[in-house]
Amino acid sequence: MTIDVIVPIYRGVEATRRCIESILSSKQHAPFELIAVNDACPEPELARWLRELAERSRLTLIEQPLRQGFAAAVNRATALHPDRDVVILHSDAEVANDWLDRLVAPASAARDIGTVVPFTNYGGIAGYPRTDVRNAMPAEHTLGSLDLLFRRANASSSVTMPLACGPCVFLRRACLDAVGPLDGGPLGSDYGVEQDFCLRASGAGFRHALAADVYVWHWGETAFGSADAQDLAARADRALGKLYPHYPAQRAEFAARDPARTFQRRVDLLRLAESPRQLLLFIAHGWGGGIRRHMDDLAEMVSERCDVLLLQPGAGDTVKLSWPKKGEGFTAYFALPAELPALVSLLRWLGLVRMHFHHVHGLPRAVLDLPGRVGVPYDCTLHDYYAICPQYHLDAADGRYCGEPDALGCAACLTQRPGQWGMDITSWRGALGQLLRGADRVLAPSRDVAQRIARYFPDVDAVVMPHPETPLIEPGRITRVVTLGNLSPEKGLRVVAACAIDARVRRLPLSFRILGATTEPLPQWPDAPLSIHGQYAEEGLATLIAGERPDVIWFPAQVPETYSYTLSVALAAGTAIVVSALGALAERASGHPRVAVVRWDATPAEWNEALLKAGALGSSTRPALSRIAIK
Repeated sequence: MTIDVIVPIYRGVEATRRCIESILSSKQHAPFELIAVNDACPEPELARWLRELAERSRLTLIEQPLRQGFAAAVNRATALHPDRDVVILHSDAEVANDWLDRLVAPASAARDIGTVVPFTNYGGIAGYPRTDVRNAMPAEHTLGSLDLLFRRANASSSVTMPLACGPCVFLRRACLDAVGPLDGGPLGSDYGVEQDFCLRASGAGFRHALAADVYVWHWGETAFGSADAQDLAARADRALGKLYPHYPAQRAEFAARDPARTFQRRVDLLRLAESPRQLLLFIAHGWGGGIRRHMDDLAEMVSERCDVLLLQPGAGDTVKLSWPKKGEGFTAYFALPAELPALVSLLRWLGLVRMHFHHVHGLPRAVLDLPGRVGVPYDCTLHDYYAICPQYHLDAADGRYCGEPDALGCAACLTQRPGQWGMDITSWRGALGQLLRGADRVLAPSRDVAQRIARYFPDVDAVVMPHPETPLIEPGRITRVVTLGNLSPEKGLRVVAACAIDARVRRLPLSFRILGATTEPLPQWPDAPLSIHGQYAEEGLATLIAGERPDVIWFPAQVPETYSYTLSVALAAGTAIVVSALGALAERASGHPRVAVVRWDATPAEWNEALLKAGALGSSTRPALSRIAIK
């Protein structure tokens, strides 16, 4: 039987042209009649074009002399052929391929299916790559190619939904007859009329389905002719909640269950498997911070040639596999080691070519077996000392550098502070050493890191490669003594507190400012000349420094830092810098014209002496600061 494809039209010449032409150019087995409803369109060019198509018998045109709105336009068109099923298609939507054949298929399989919707990018009950956001078209796809991907990934698949809405909705005639026309009156506008219809249809015993193998593009907010789309949609949602008290809970349950997720992820996997780019897997902890920034930078650098997946800890023994690219929604969880074969099988099917270990914290022990099981080469980056120390930072219980004792000392430390996987220090270094030895490349962001690792694994040749960074904008002249980043004992929190107290007691002309948060409470003004800014957005740090105008930037680390992105910002700032003579900080700052290197375990008085000297020569208009070495 012929299906009526109804397109209510108010405005939008280009969008409507694309919509109509996409319908007329697609090839279907199901016979259909295109019915355009001109709802008093204010654009003469669009009105003329619709009449020309009608005159050429390309569509049936209904013209309304006065604007009556979306629901009225649909109702007039559905009344034209009382025995036909219908599809309501917004005039700012586009379709492709044999979309109609696939859209009506779920209703053909079950007589109680009253409505069917496809996937769309925006404004529907099921979005792609994610629902409830405005999704962009994936860069490598067109509507036609993405729709074909849906057809292949979810062939003949459908799932029951609590309701149907969006830019494309199929309505069975039996459902229309039982429920009646669309009605925006109780809602105050035409927004929400499809949801209202579906809720009434559910009460009449009809179900609603998602045709998971169809994808329709939607430009959004043109078909209704309103600039207040979001406000009207919110009002409609509140009205639906009042008309149908069960509706809010139903929507919440639907969002939590998300029956569309499985079908979204199938398309994700097919896109990844067929991508012309090589596929990489980054493995890391879930803490974010500098490691996440570095991974994001690497992913951006290789984005034209590679797709990147990320493996992080989940809850318990699970791991989370995700596609961290902006706009993507793919996630999958695996319990290890039980589901290791499934993870391995998936990575092989996707065509993974390389792994890159950035950290192992929080991950099950089985992740170390992944490269061998999948059969791909891998790299390791040493963001800290996870390969030799289960505490990662070479810190003792007091948060300061442990001095790297012998194996007995490390064993005693683990007795008090057990590491993950329940390993003793020998087993830990054995397992992580094997990981490093099997890597194609072991990358260290500083020479200090490479040298420390070499003392434990002399057969591991770590390549010193500073993290790639985008150029930093140099801010203006600044004042005061400032530390950058979230401050913990290993970053020098207690040193800063002690120096602030010393400055207060001896009335030294020093003021301390922490740009970041602290892991422990500290004495602040008026008890000590110290204040805390709190968390900041990383991208705004240079501007924040300029606003603070420090005289010297201070890095009192109590453990050997491996790199420090905040040091990069300080170097670009052009002010005086005082750093701890431990780890990579002094190494990286060595070329700076105004740097003071201070013994990491200096007394508060010694630190303050160095800060006063650095601050006195901090202005770029003064002579360069000579290196201060306090031994």
